[in-house]
Amino acid sequence: MFGDGTLAEFRFLDVAVCTTIVVTDRRTEGRRMMGANTLMTSQHKSFALVLSGGGARGLSHVGVLRALISLGYFPSAIVGVSMGAVVGATYSLNPNWYRDLVEMDTSGFPSTPNFRGRSIAERVRGLAIALLAARDMYFGWGAGARTESWGRGVLAALTKGKNLEDGSIPVFVCTTDVLSGERVVHNRGSAANYVYASAALAGILPPLIDGSHVLMDGAYADIAPIDVARSTGVDVVIAVDPSQPEAGIAPRNGVQAMLRSIEICQNEHARLRFGQADMVIRPKFRNTIGTLEFRYKRQCIASGTMAVRRSGDQIRTLLNRGT
Repeated sequence: MFGDGTLAEFRFLDVAVCTTIVVTDRRTEGRRMMGANTLMTSQHKSFALVLSGGGARGLSHVGVLRALISLGYFPSAIVGVSMGAVVGATYSLNPNWYRDLVEMDTSGFPSTPNFRGRSIAERVRGLAIALLAARDMYFGWGAGARTESWGRGVLAALTKGKNLEDGSIPVFVCTTDVLSGERVVHNRGSAANYVYASAALAGILPPLIDGSHVLMDGAYADIAPIDVARSTGVDVVIAVDPSQPEAGIAPRNGVQAMLRSIEICQNEHARLRFGQADMVIRPKFRNTIGTLEFRYKRQCIASGTMAVRRSGDQIRTLLNRGT
């Protein structure tokens, strides 16, 4: 199902997350593919990047990667979740990764309701978008289902129609099996398919049916799979967290209280997972950027670049040999 070779499957409990690993042995796979990267990394310690989700904000990973490379630091492996999987797989499989991600077509993403508009017309339009989204979720998979084929085409173009195992470095794509609630990690098979599944937000896009698995956004099971990165045998694990917590405004109704409680659970999960990395790079954004607000993609990329520049001394201390 995932290409030639013997598959190893492991199940274990890790920070309250049940996990299914559907990959070849990661240390063996990592060492095999990292051989091609030896010349680039010989001047610094080997490191893996964990690129988490964040929707549009996840494009900050593009800036992080570009800035690290400009400093002479090349990752030996990448673990990607949701938008992090899009960026990581594109970097590994596409020689023109930076240009293609910057120019990525985002026209097919569904509109998001804006209830912060100042005029009545803006608020009415936001309500209409929200009602249409609710209808699409109730009678189908969500507002993005109509453009699923467009999205898959974009991902196929970004990853050049290749398999994950064809990359210049090992890349591991994380998804969530919504039947079992388990994390599933892929490093073989169609990059476009598994990246799509890793970014398939519930209520927006249909899941990927993959054998006995029903796969959706990887962040539901594990927003930062630090253990997957460690298992590749690298010296250092660096995670990138493009989250943007909402302002601490007191809820005024039951819906707001419910959403706030979910946010608290997610933040605590993220804190525990990111805390296992050797370093966490956290881009800062000038304004609030929603999950599907891809009109800010260039600002997000720039935020990633600036985050690396701010952390330059810490990165050098962590990665330079002899330090």
